[in-house]
Amino acid sequence: MAVPNKRNRLPKWQPQDGLGLPDYRLMGRFLAKVGLEVLAFKTLSVSDSNAELVKQPELNELRRFARFNEGPDWPFTARTLHPINAVFEKDGNCFELLHEFEILVIDSSEMYVVISIFGVEMVLNLGGRENDGYRRWLEANEWASPLYSLRGA
Repeated sequence: MAVPNKRNRLPKWQPQDGLGLPDYRLMGRFLAKVGLEVLAFKTLSVSDSNAELVKQPELNELRRFARFNEGPDWPFTARTLHPINAVFEKDGNCFELLHEFEILVIDSSEMYVVISIFGVEMVLNLGGRENDGYRRWLEANEWASPLYSLRGA
């Protein structure tokens, strides 16, 4: 997709190099870190929310996993929503969808971060190492992505 980094450099990877998937544990740590950041971002408009998030003991295990690589793997799910090079149109404008994110809170009070990067949706439970609640949510919602069903799209 030729997306430059913050120093405006393009990756040296070429399509003919092939695609190696990241290590499962490393990807879990990445999603845990991004999940905590998405949670903080989504609560920015609430006064003192950042201080409250930092105090939440329910997030301590996730923080330790993300920051210090402590504990067993943190499972996540992944599925393809659209091709990496898909072009979308809205109001007469064409665009590529690089990333999206949302927080999904299900009936059992479990909280999941839902992230799509280049059309690959990844979901991680922010409160524990199990995804059964997300699977039940998917079944109840006809396998729709929370990225679109929560927005009414």
